[in-house]
Amino acid sequence: MLDRSDACPFVLVSAPAGTGKTALVADWVAAGGEQDRTAWITFEGTDVAFWPGLFECLESLGVAVPPDTVPGDEGPLDRQVRRTVAEAVGNHPARLTVVVDGYELLSADVAEDLDFLLRHSGDRLRLVMATRADPVLPLYRYRLDDMVVEVRMSDLAFTDEEAGELILRAGVKLTQCSVGALNARTKGWAAGLRFGAQLLRLRQDPDDAVAEIVGDTGNIAEYLVGEVLAAQSPDVRALLLATSVPDTIQPGLAEALAGPTAERTLTFLTRDNVFIEPVPGRTGCYRYHPLFRDLLRAVLAYEAPDEMRRLQRTAAEWYAHDGQVTESVGHFVAIEAWEEAAAEVVDDLAVGQLLLDDSTSALTRSLRSIPSELEDPASTVVRATLALGAGDTTGFTNELAQVRIGSGERSGSHLWATNVSVRVLEAVGAQASQDPSEAMSLATAAEEALDAPDRGPKGSSRPELIALVILSKGIAALRQGRLAAADAMFKSGVAAAAAAGSEAVLVECLGYQALIACHRGKLSRASKLGARAIDAAERIGVTADRSAAARVALGWVEMERYDLRLAADHVQSVERLDLPLRDPVPPAFLAMVRARLQMAHGDRLGALNGLEQAAAGIMDEHGWLGRQLRIELAHVRVAAGEPVPVAQVEGLGDEPEAALVVGLAQLQLGDPNAAAMSTVLSKRAAVPIQVSGWLVECARRLHDGPSVRARAALERALTLASQERVRRPFHEAPSMVRQLLMRDQQLSAEHQWLFEISMGPSRRLSVQKPALAAVAASPSELVVEELTEKEQEVLGHLADLLTTEEIASVMYISVNTIRTHVRNILRKLGVTRRNDAVRRARELRLLSQ
Repeated sequence: MLDRSDACPFVLVSAPAGTGKTALVADWVAAGGEQDRTAWITFEGTDVAFWPGLFECLESLGVAVPPDTVPGDEGPLDRQVRRTVAEAVGNHPARLTVVVDGYELLSADVAEDLDFLLRHSGDRLRLVMATRADPVLPLYRYRLDDMVVEVRMSDLAFTDEEAGELILRAGVKLTQCSVGALNARTKGWAAGLRFGAQLLRLRQDPDDAVAEIVGDTGNIAEYLVGEVLAAQSPDVRALLLATSVPDTIQPGLAEALAGPTAERTLTFLTRDNVFIEPVPGRTGCYRYHPLFRDLLRAVLAYEAPDEMRRLQRTAAEWYAHDGQVTESVGHFVAIEAWEEAAAEVVDDLAVGQLLLDDSTSALTRSLRSIPSELEDPASTVVRATLALGAGDTTGFTNELAQVRIGSGERSGSHLWATNVSVRVLEAVGAQASQDPSEAMSLATAAEEALDAPDRGPKGSSRPELIALVILSKGIAALRQGRLAAADAMFKSGVAAAAAAGSEAVLVECLGYQALIACHRGKLSRASKLGARAIDAAERIGVTADRSAAARVALGWVEMERYDLRLAADHVQSVERLDLPLRDPVPPAFLAMVRARLQMAHGDRLGALNGLEQAAAGIMDEHGWLGRQLRIELAHVRVAAGEPVPVAQVEGLGDEPEAALVVGLAQLQLGDPNAAAMSTVLSKRAAVPIQVSGWLVECARRLHDGPSVRARAALERALTLASQERVRRPFHEAPSMVRQLLMRDQQLSAEHQWLFEISMGPSRRLSVQKPALAAVAASPSELVVEELTEKEQEVLGHLADLLTTEEIASVMYISVNTIRTHVRNILRKLGVTRRNDAVRRARELRLLSQ
């Protein structure tokens, strides 16, 4: 920036103490090689007169200054004198640079004369001023005329890379993350980094000690006191201390803390570089440098602890009146006014915000240490909310029981808000209750409480509470098996959440809509809803567990489309979530997807055990959700060839998926009775169920040998499946059905989509001999024993150069099972090494080239 100042008469380097102003200008002058045309004057201590120093510099550069015409104070120049000096500079053969370091230009008379000199010297003078305070020159006019280059604190601030180099030169080794944290704390302030490096050099583990770099102790505090705070007048010092209480000083708050002229004074202080800056994008808002704010707060707490408490309370009440609950609570908590902090949360109906925030949010962190001995209703509501958000069911139940007792004994302005808060918490907590009907009743009661004509101290309810209640009602309806009603509720929840700006509830509602679409067999809709939910969660940074339903739905979709890799990825992403799922619906769907993955990989026992555990964990085992798990369990047993009595599966209900299991059991027993299939084949059934039903019908008709009717059933299944690219039923179909499909070249050619296999998260590969051909390939094409579907998939992973452990992780089965598959592949292909197996498979066109 300085190098680009050749055409400018004025260069301003204006920044707080310790930012490297002098070092920058000195390096620049030395690097420019123009020392013979540059003069330097430094103002220190008692140096107060500007003109004697400036004229001495001009004389040293060869400019004749009239003798006995220089004023000895800060008064104005004689008009003839300043014209003479300007002419002398303008007539000089070379351009001259004068560096003025450490002078604060506050005199209007000096500023007027200096402005004249800069404007009338024929571009022969360049004045470089390094200062801690902006001069009273008409900078706005200089900017308009392109007469000035300005270097400020933001320009002098060290980048992370520069900070790392400085710290390393000081003999301290930090990780990149620690360097970033230290530089963020110091905001690139050179002196702060130097002092920080000195402190860290004395620590055994410098990375752990980065958090100790604060501005209220040690060298940093001494420097800030000596160089910044001590230079202020008593009035300005008092204002700095008073306004250090909030993190951000907003319009109106400054006046509440420090009097009616506070905001105007702060505006001037930003020009004086007193470690205060405007907040970008927020007009009228200011903030102190973090280290300077540490110092001011420490000084205030030491010198006037009672005043500190008064200011904290003033700030808390101002924020409360302005509707900024997080900031208000933070200031109440700072003085341990816990009851007032809790009352603010309840009166502002911020329990929804507290419930939806993650554990790192400012509001949650402020209230985490609320004393357990407080018995007022608001404090108990806050503790109940924190417990519910953390998944502490016992703590939530106990706290809520106390609120019920307390709220009935009290009256006053908090009663309505307390009642609404309790109703909403009951509704949300009931998402995981044993009885979905009770959950629906509690959600309805919360809805009625929110609609009540009476209003609490704040006058209106929060829209995110409405969205939360709608979400709770939708979950209850889903658990009751009322899918259409639940879908409509979740749709309303999406709209309510969007209107409230509550991304967390929006993500959950979209995820549940995706699960319903999965159960209905609408895979494309489920995929779009799930992807929308995940995108919103990742874009906004919503807590990961709130996207669990969406991730389970996407896993379901990929499982139905038989992309086993992607299905496993989604299942594992849910299993890695830190927080438990809040209600039984996503875990139940997850158990079904996981079981289908395990069956696809030949792990029948793992699928059965997982489903049995999931079914045992469903408290309403006779409800819709428990019935779905028992149907899936029966389906796995029948598909695995276990002799399951038809009478046993007939008691699962009249859903199409239950009827399908009955049909499969009948087929397994060779029972020609097809009565159960009418429900499966009806349009009421989801597409994957219909597809499976037509494949069962095809197998039934094939018992008497190939026929036109069997082929018609297979064609019907393929036509239905093509709508949503449903592949799983064909992979799980009886071998005679797959043989018919592979022998029928016309059907195979018309439905090439069926033979796509997964090659990774974002691409698919079509092969001429898909896994479905394992039981039906022509002997003339293969001179070895056919591979099973699982072996075919392992072979694809071997071609991708995955290790045994990586294949086991991707396929969701044990390492020993993978080793068994590899041994079988080597034996069947007649080779002894993995690379040879891949080469042989490509020769046989089992893999792409």
